[in-house]
Amino acid sequence: MSKPKALLITHPARLGDTILSIPLHRTLAANYDLHSNVGEPYRFLFQELEGQIIFTDPQAPKSLGEILSKAKELKSQEFQTAFILRPSFRSALLCKLAKISERVGECTEGRGFLLTHKLPYSPDLAEFERMDKFAQLVGLSTDKTATLPASPESIAKAQEALQGATIGIVPGGTWPQKLIPTETLRKTVHHLVAQGHKVAMLGGPGDEIYCSPFKKEPLVDLVAKFRLNEMAGVLKSLDLLITPDGGLSHYSVACGTPALIAFGPTPHKRWGYHIEPHKTIVAPGSNMERLTWAEFQPHVDEMLAKINR
Repeated sequence: MSKPKALLITHPARLGDTILSIPLHRTLAANYDLHSNVGEPYRFLFQELEGQIIFTDPQAPKSLGEILSKAKELKSQEFQTAFILRPSFRSALLCKLAKISERVGECTEGRGFLLTHKLPYSPDLAEFERMDKFAQLVGLSTDKTATLPASPESIAKAQEALQGATIGIVPGGTWPQKLIPTETLRKTVHHLVAQGHKVAMLGGPGDEIYCSPFKKEPLVDLVAKFRLNEMAGVLKSLDLLITPDGGLSHYSVACGTPALIAFGPTPHKRWGYHIEPHKTIVAPGSNMERLTWAEFQPHVDEMLAKINR
């Protein structure tokens, strides 16, 4: 018996969103002929589901003409259900115009009338829980976990590049308001080195501007040195990652590496991890500029005590 055909629309260009959608993808792939718009750079995250998901284009038309054209194309593919994780009005309108009979999504941007299965928006709902709510709306459930493997080859390559470093720091991120202040992170590095730890600096292409102030610090610089699909080897070789909220924080957790994650203005209850062995902290007033070393040090020391046991 053939499975019903479903389309999942997430944000195709966000690493964290993609990792957190893995349990929903897993559940839907088992119950639907699943098509997903996950971006090409992140499709390696779904190796466990190889052959069970058909990947599409980004499904992100902007103008009305583009929406109408894309809706016509989707209509011809005869999807029964759309899981609209991306919270935009356009995504819901696209699926409505494509005459997809079941449209599952959050009531954001005033789009509730375009949906048939509606989830109230809550910034305090953890993202894994949110993914599970999407599944519950069609009578399913997820395991609320994402675990990413690393090959022995990628771990060996990472350990050679790390040169003995066991703690990673992440100076960069998607936007400046989310970043750990440079001086706070610099004092963190000095504190770690003084205690005998070797530290690696991590980041991807584009993060160099945020990492340049640390070029003279006693660090192993691995910024933009590894492809994204090789980073699991790096993260699994670390004892701890110190990072702002961002893609590498989610990647670290999915690899099982303890993470100290600092939040500013983004909703920590939704995007953070309040479970061992991880620790999520919030800057005073949700303002990262106020996250001083005096504020940060007790959390760093708490995490060090755990990994030094």
